[in-house]
This record gives sequence, C-alpha cells and structure tokens, in this order.
Amino acid sequence: MGVLVDVSQLTPKGVFQTLELSRAPVVATHSDVRALIDATRNLSDAEIDAIAAKGGVIQVTPFNAYLVKKPADYDAKLAALRAQYGLPPGAGEAGLDTLAADKQAAFLTGFRALYPRATVKQYVDHIDYIAKRVGVDHVGIGSDFNHGAGVTGFASEADAPNVTKELLARGYTEAQLAKIWSGNFLRVLAAAEAARKPTT
Repeated sequence: MGVLVDVSQLTPKGVFQTLELSRAPVVATHSDVRALIDATRNLSDAEIDAIAAKGGVIQVTPFNAYLVKKPADYDAKLAALRAQYGLPPGAGEAGLDTLAADKQAAFLTGFRALYPRATVKQYVDHIDYIAKRVGVDHVGIGSDFNHGAGVTGFASEADAPNVTKELLARGYTEAQLAKIWSGNFLRVLAAAEAARKPTT
C-alpha cells in the first residue's frame, strides 16, 4: 500500500520479522542506542545493522529515559509518586486520564523530575554512534515532544539549532546535516511509496 512502517518500540523479534517481510526500507521514528544506554526500547547493534542493511533510517529521540541511565531509586520513587495521586502501580504515565487536568500536570512535573536531564551532547552521541556504525544515510532526528521528550538544550522544536551546532562541532558537513534532518527520512518514505503494489 505504500505505507512506511515504523519499528520503534517493537520487540527485537518484531523488528527482524518486519524487516524480513517488508519489500521496502523501514524507519524507527523514536529510538536510541542500546549499546550506550541499556533501555529496553533502545535498539541493539544487531537491530541497527539490520535496519540499515534494508536501507532504513533510525531517528534518534531526545527522550531522557533512553539517553540517561535509570537512577537506582527510580522504581521506588515512581511507586511512591503514583500512590500519592491514587494511581495503581504501573508504568510512568499510565492511568493519567483518570485524574483532573491540574493533577495530571502536577503528576507529570513530579514524574519528569525522577530522571536526570540529558544534554544535547548526550543526545548527539547516539546520532554519532549510528552514523559511525552504519553510515550517515541511516540516521535522523526524532522528536516525540508531545509525549514528554526533550533534553537540556533540545526541549522543543525551537531548540533545533542547538542540535545542528553540536553536529557541526563534531565535523558533520552541510550535506550530511541535510540528510540527518530530513533527507534520509524522505528517501525512505519515497522508497516505501515506490514499493506499493499496483491496484487492479
């Protein structure tokens, strides 16, 4: 159908199965590097290699939990915070829809304070890792700001120049920046559209 498939947050088995079945490259729109931070939603080297081998692109997300090691007391503090707001034990933002808007906002403030804030340098470390491992053609910028992403120096779209500045400081060229910011994603999107089977 010409649809671009997103493999972010799949299990490793799901990533490899998708790559096997797809006729077109795939994208991981908000995933980081597991070799740098061992978070379950980050991609292993094997997954990164396989996505690139298929011609796909990994878009790195500025999400603190994927960029900074989980604090040792995180689980206990999260459980206490959820109990404070009458939420059952579980994942970070699960069940928020049961709270009034002001309590949701207060909970989220407390929840986001549980994790140290990553920096633009730490964020770009993940871009750099992928570019050096599989090539600059297979890495891009992800955001996910509406789900709480944002690091110090890249807290919203308005901070995007800080990412460019850090990439330039590491020696990336203007042509490479164009690929990282949009070119790679657009290439993969076009490949997915081109793989569409004609309708009869």
